[in-house]
Amino acid sequence: MKKRPPGAGGLLSEGVWKLRGVTIRGREESLPSEARAWIALYDGGTAAGDYGCRPFRKKAVVTAARLRLGEELDPLPSPSASPAAPVEGPGPCQPDSADGRKELTDFEEKVAKVLKGELSLSRVRRYGETLLQLRNQAGDGLSFVQVRGDEFFKRRWSLRAVTVYDGVGPDFAAGDQLYFDFHENGEVTGNLGCNDFTANVTFSGLHLFFHDPVLTTDRRCDRQVMSEEANVLKTLKKSLNYAYGEPGSKSMTLTDDLGFPGVETGLMFSAIPRR
Repeated sequence: MKKRPPGAGGLLSEGVWKLRGVTIRGREESLPSEARAWIALYDGGTAAGDYGCRPFRKKAVVTAARLRLGEELDPLPSPSASPAAPVEGPGPCQPDSADGRKELTDFEEKVAKVLKGELSLSRVRRYGETLLQLRNQAGDGLSFVQVRGDEFFKRRWSLRAVTVYDGVGPDFAAGDQLYFDFHENGEVTGNLGCNDFTANVTFSGLHLFFHDPVLTTDRRCDRQVMSEEANVLKTLKKSLNYAYGEPGSKSMTLTDDLGFPGVETGLMFSAIPRR
């Protein structure tokens, strides 16, 4: 693993961070529902992300308490594989009115004005979670929460239930036998309750989507377990575009990201030890 600076700078260097709040001239700004703002640091001294729905990439130097953003670079290329088009809703980053588009554009401009030049870095605890705060010399600031870090790839993620809006479906009958192991090379392996499976996953900022899932064994199990397995496999084959819920230390929710008006369905995982 590449050596990282200590303090808040080292924390920023780990994984992907989602924008939680924006403060301009001491006033907390509202975040448009369509905004998907994030930032991550990459090898080669660059930072990339999104101001809201407009991508950016810049030269970057990070120390324990500072982030210096410099020359503008071409945004990261789009993933070579793409998720299926949404069947409901306009999709992420697509406001459904002229007022919504203007609100998003104005928001992106505010974030872009803060996210440049010399920024201070600090770590704070608020509402039971760790936030990173970036502030410019004028005192305007951005706060971020981590959605993926190193531990993501070290844990086994047990699929517990399907979520629909604020409701959670019944636990899967297979229990801990239904699990996903994510690997940094973009492969996913695991078991769908009865049979082993493999798939590819593309990470793109706050989003991920599955593609090419296949069963690698041909076992027969309890009828309910096999029915659930078939439904999960069918869902993965749709290559849906998932947005991270903010993972706690031992849990994670992937929500189908159709934008506004979204159909909030998703997958709820909990972390169990890898064996």
